[in-house]
Amino acid sequence: MFSGKAICSLDNKSRLIFPSRFRKYISPEANNRLYLTSGMDGSILVYPGNIWEKYVEKLSVYNVFDPDQRQFLRIFLENATECELDNQNRILIPQDLMEFGGLEKEVVIIGLLDKLEIWNPERKRHYDEQSKITYEEVARKVTSDIFKPIQ
Repeated sequence: MFSGKAICSLDNKSRLIFPSRFRKYISPEANNRLYLTSGMDGSILVYPGNIWEKYVEKLSVYNVFDPDQRQFLRIFLENATECELDNQNRILIPQDLMEFGGLEKEVVIIGLLDKLEIWNPERKRHYDEQSKITYEEVARKVTSDIFKPIQ
């Protein structure tokens, strides 16, 4: 599973050399395929092909007659792009996602268990600074179930 971060540079064709620290966690079932789409807070989400397929299967039960579910599907899927790692372990980031993420020359990649986020470093720094809740506060809120004492 993906964790940690890497700071990388894009080439002049918007290609990213996928860091080896993350590449080693892409399973053979992904067939060197990655899916990129709009993420939260201005980031770009990256899913290995086999993980993407599992998410799409779960999303297929969404009700298109429910306005919230329909809107999420539209936004999440309209910018979804399949990329294949080339023989130099690069992926091409499409122009619409470059614009969505405000990506320029340098990017920050963050591991999030089964997926990754790609950030504009300045946008990520601003997001972190604007957070209205501390790490300790959010940890207390979201981890109460998984960190209960083991009986």
